[in-house]
Order: sequence, then C-alpha cells, then structure tokens
Amino acid sequence: MVGPTTRQTYIPAMAQLSQKIFNLLQYFGVRSSSYYHSEAVANYDPNQPLAYYLDHSPRASFTGPTDSDGLPMYTIDGRTDYLPVLVALVALGHGDLFVRTGDTSHREFLTRAAEWFARTQQSDGSWRTPWSMKKFNLESNFPSAMSQGMGISVLVRAYLLENDSRFLNAAVKAVDLFSVPVAEGGVRTETNRRAFFEEYPCDPPAHVLNGFLYAIWGLYDLIRLHNDPAVRTLWDDGLATLIEWLPRFDSGHWSWYHIGEGTPNPATIPYHKLHIEQLKVMHALTGEQIFADYAQRWQSYLSGRSNALRTLPAKIRWNFVRGM
Repeated sequence: MVGPTTRQTYIPAMAQLSQKIFNLLQYFGVRSSSYYHSEAVANYDPNQPLAYYLDHSPRASFTGPTDSDGLPMYTIDGRTDYLPVLVALVALGHGDLFVRTGDTSHREFLTRAAEWFARTQQSDGSWRTPWSMKKFNLESNFPSAMSQGMGISVLVRAYLLENDSRFLNAAVKAVDLFSVPVAEGGVRTETNRRAFFEEYPCDPPAHVLNGFLYAIWGLYDLIRLHNDPAVRTLWDDGLATLIEWLPRFDSGHWSWYHIGEGTPNPATIPYHKLHIEQLKVMHALTGEQIFADYAQRWQSYLSGRSNALRTLPAKIRWNFVRGM
C-alpha cells in the first residue's frame, strides 16, 4: 500500500463525534460545508456515456490525505487506507470535469483511479472496505454493492477513454458479486423473490437506498457498453425491486436511509436530497413514472422544516445509540 503524502494521519474520536453533532444541527437550519455533503444533481446524458449520472465534479476537490498518485485516502479509528467508494467518487468527479472542460489532467486522474481498481481487485471481483462498520455489525474487509457499482462506473469510463482491455475485464469481473448471496460472501439478498444489492451486506439485511442505486448504475454502464444478457437480467431484477419497494422508503413525511430491521434510520437532509436527485436519474433512465412522482413528493417534504424535525428523534437514536 502506498502511504499518504499529507500531514493528516487520523481523525480523533472527538472530531468524529463533533461531525455527528454538526450533522444534527442541519435540522435547525445550520448547513454543512463538509466535503461529504456536497450536493450532487442529476446529470444523466444518454448521448454522453462519460458523464456520470450525478454531477460529482465538486468531489474532485479532495483536500484530505492522498497517496503518491494523488488518489484519496480515508482515515478512521487512527488508520489511513483506501476506501473504494471514496476513490470512485473523486475519480467520477474528475471524469465530469473532463467532459465539461476537456482538461486532460482530469482524464489522467480518472485513468489512475481505474488502474487502482484493476490492480486491487480481489479474486472474487470485489473491492473491500478495510474498516469494520459497527452500525451494521460488519467486520473489516467487507464487500459492498455500492463499491462494486461505482468501481464498474470508473472502469467503464476509463475503458471508453483508453480502450484498455484491463479496465473492461475488471468491470465485467466485478459483476460476479451481484449474483452471490450475502450469506456466501456476496452482496445480494432476496426477499419474496425480489433481489436487493446491499451496500452493507449484513444480517438481517439493511436495504440502503442510495447505495443500491449507485450499485445498479454500474450495471447500467455495462449495458450501455455492451448489452450482455446476464448483466441485463441483474439490472431488470434490481429495477423490479425498486419499483415495488420504493413506497416502503417513504415515511409519509421524509425518506428512509434504509428499511431493514432494527432501529429506524431516516435519511439526513443531504441524503434526502441525494435520494431526490437519484430518483430523477432513474426516471430519465427508465421512463417509469413512479420515480418522477416520488422525486416530486420527496421534494415537497423539504418545503417545511417541520418534516425534517419530525425525523430527528429517530435520527438521534440511530446516531447516538446504535451508532456508538
């Protein structure tokens, strides 16, 4: 592993606690300027496969620790390492900037990130998260459907730019985990014959909405590249689940971050906004009216602060009871 090149080496536990408190202050009108809360608006262009589905160009301006190639690294619990989702977010941001500006430095960054994904991919096609996730009872080095989907999205764009078969081969290999049940080390759960691709492959399933959408966009990238029937089946399975289950992610006044068993977890304000933009993308991709309807419904929930405040007790329980 290439080490970080900045002075930042760890985030103290108190700083992590402060971030949780600041997140909750958003419910009282205090807006976050955190890198991780950068708003990403719907950006799908059927005629431009290099553009990502959400505009992640603000993510290209990463100021945390990096390795010698400039790739972002993440620090938690005193350990600095690669977080696949973060590498993908920054890379896709650079990809959007390349589409917008033509500046080759952004293309070069995207290619370096794709090389990292190709080089670090494990034999089962996965990229692993090196930390544990206490909230979801996950030990370190767990796979994630979100990592798989976003890694595929980076690799496909690099392949379109560089025509390097390593990138395509790695993207195709990454699909394998979508067919493997969580109980067997994969990211797929099935409930009443409906498949869900889990950002956090825990038991019982969490069913995290935003991670699921990032996951299936990776599948759609491969379909746009070459319409493989097996990948198309996975996309169709995911789409059918989303259409049927989307009402379950609506609390009546807000969206749920996930709908699994246990402590209820409403979306934070940034995640609620992300859900809205993701549904706009899904409507553009599929033409399914349900996505436009729920995007509009969830947008309306933002019109009064009381809707967000109604979720606050459940959010506090999740952050300070389940999450600590």
